[in-house]
Amino acid sequence: MARRTVGFIYVLSNPAMPGMVKVGYTTALAEDRNKELNSTDVPLPYAVEFGAQTSFPEEVKARAHQMLDWQRVSKDREFFQVAPHLAIEAVRDALLDAAGLEAWSSGKVHQVRDGDQLGLTVREDDMFVVLAYPSLLAERAVPLDLWQAHSDGDLLELMTTAVAGPSGAEADPALYEDRDEAPPSGVMNGREQLVPGDRLLWLRPSPDGRTCVRTAFEFSAYCQVVSRTWEPKVTSDGMPLLLAFPTADEQPECVIQSTLDALALPRPRAWAPRDPDPEDGWVTVATPEAAQAAQEAAQAAQEAARAAQEAARATPEQWLAQLGKRRRSRAKSAAAHRVSPDQLPLW
Repeated sequence: MARRTVGFIYVLSNPAMPGMVKVGYTTALAEDRNKELNSTDVPLPYAVEFGAQTSFPEEVKARAHQMLDWQRVSKDREFFQVAPHLAIEAVRDALLDAAGLEAWSSGKVHQVRDGDQLGLTVREDDMFVVLAYPSLLAERAVPLDLWQAHSDGDLLELMTTAVAGPSGAEADPALYEDRDEAPPSGVMNGREQLVPGDRLLWLRPSPDGRTCVRTAFEFSAYCQVVSRTWEPKVTSDGMPLLLAFPTADEQPECVIQSTLDALALPRPRAWAPRDPDPEDGWVTVATPEAAQAAQEAAQAAQEAARAAQEAARATPEQWLAQLGKRRRSRAKSAAAHRVSPDQLPLW
């Protein structure tokens, strides 16, 4: 099965065309698309005004074009006679409209496998519930964690890996979405880790709290989660509002009911412990290099696990594959992958 990946929606400007912008998408980086355009017959190079990753780049581009259609230069071209800040505003609104929760609400559980990469555009007060089986023989899953988005347009990046990696207040794995370290990727306001067998519910309660727009993801690989915001918020005490800090004292009725519905789902297809203990027969998770080092040094199981986590730390190129060195001939790839036929029923 093909891997899920992300694409990049971009806004470009050119000083040779003042007051005009180009809005498009690419499966590479916005800067790579910029360089491709600069190799054509243009007197001056393009500049990347804005770039954002999403699992639905084609749909976001179409929605942004629809919003800017009143200023479109030509029906079959991606150029618009608007200021860059207006184009960026349209793209950010398009991300919410075309790549938000509704785009994922298929009524089925999305299977997330090794090598998948997802970009979820969230709205303020969207809720996420992490469900996990505490042990291999546990009869039921339990709610493990509760997350909350605090701004419209925040991005939740999900990257699956074959090995476990760090979570919590770690360094940002990809500060930029450009090899020249511009533009910024937003401010990281959360980093978490999911393990095989976990399920992640994404919920948007109605104003009265009785109903939710909802979807769910099931993980068969380790998954690093990074939350980014372009509008950082703080509490009344001046503390930053992070993904793992929900602000509501009580959860709406639909969040509770949706969690109960998800807890009634069949067992997941894969499972792994959060803290593998070799004494229980679990092999310590490690990259090949870290495993070899552990064998040669005959280190204790705890030291080997710590070395494995350090070895699995994602570099910017590992986190965002498009940051790596480009090949001369780039194969065409699908920009987004919708629901797969073997997904489990959600409810």
